[in-house]
Amino acid sequence: VHRLLCPLLSLGGCSGAAMPKGTGRIVIDPFTNGLLTTLFGLEVVAVFAVLLALPGALPAGCPLTGPQAFAALAVTCLALFPLIGLVKLIAGHACALLSRTALAHLGDPVAKVKTRNKLRDQSWQLTIHSAMTALEAYILFVDGGGEHWLDDYRSLWTPHPHQQVNSKRSVHLLYLLQMAIWIVTCASHRFLEERHKDYVMMYVHHLVTIALFALSYGFNFVRIGTAVIFLHDSSDIVIDLLKMANYLKLEGRRGGFLVEGTFAATLGVWAYTRLYLYPVRIVWQGVWYGSREVVTAPGAYGMDGFTAAAGSPFTRGHSPGAKLGDGSFDLWANLRALPTHATLPGYWACGSLLTALLVMHVIWYMLLWRLLFRSVLGQTLHDGGADEYEGGSDDDHED
Repeated sequence: VHRLLCPLLSLGGCSGAAMPKGTGRIVIDPFTNGLLTTLFGLEVVAVFAVLLALPGALPAGCPLTGPQAFAALAVTCLALFPLIGLVKLIAGHACALLSRTALAHLGDPVAKVKTRNKLRDQSWQLTIHSAMTALEAYILFVDGGGEHWLDDYRSLWTPHPHQQVNSKRSVHLLYLLQMAIWIVTCASHRFLEERHKDYVMMYVHHLVTIALFALSYGFNFVRIGTAVIFLHDSSDIVIDLLKMANYLKLEGRRGGFLVEGTFAATLGVWAYTRLYLYPVRIVWQGVWYGSREVVTAPGAYGMDGFTAAAGSPFTRGHSPGAKLGDGSFDLWANLRALPTHATLPGYWACGSLLTALLVMHVIWYMLLWRLLFRSVLGQTLHDGGADEYEGGSDDDHED
């Protein structure tokens, strides 16, 4: 991960994470670490300050006032720390017992403290990804008869986000929980958890995610936001299971081929969710193409002023008589017109961040295929996984 990301994350040289030869310890460039930590602090302060200082910052339909949302987010963040500790404690003891008994024939795979700690950390990730996937699936497919936010991009922007009233309490609960989870996850990544070779990339990922949640909720882009996090959380479950199976050395016939099975599942699930649904349905249709087609259409909310100035409602890539979603919309003509209206900055900010996540998806998927290629050449998936999707840690020097 470090070698692939150096061109992207370097600040005057490769300023990510490195493991000096012979030390067995991950070393993080102080400037990069300090910069990322400063950005994290600014994000958290901004989120809480907006809730207190801007009464209209919450989207229509939110059952809480700004101060109530501030208190709820703060309490949820504080409550998550003991919950994380409890989940990790239970998982650590359960996996240690399993390792000493049922998996004794594999050599007690989590006997080392470093492996046990990695397994405990991953158990928390599996817990939150499973719980949030269940809540997101409830919103998209069950609550109120379900929604078409994932398969019809017009529903994301009709009516205009400034006119949408999302009265489902489950949607606002989801955003509250997700924001708290990512703030705590980022703090834990920085101050509590063992450092891996992909420390910098994961730090950037967490910062981008927090910014996306704040922007999508503040601009009332909760429909597309819910679809985005459903694709991410659901596809993360298989990678969590893959890592845990790898820590437990459940490879080959003696391990029930669980590493191989979860690895194949990860390749398939990620290809469908993160490299097809996400870039096509979300990034392209939902953000760059769909939002411009729907929200800047003739007669759309906020477009009257631009239409009057331009002299025609058909100056933004829309043809007379065309219908939304019929494929006739000309995005490039729309971009050349560049209408200035209230939510235009939100489109570019969210679109850029969502595209940045897509770049990370491609990099991670390339690493998975490189791992498969190395296994074909003779290296086991367990050994290769320690380099690729696990990374080294601060404790890799431990016997």
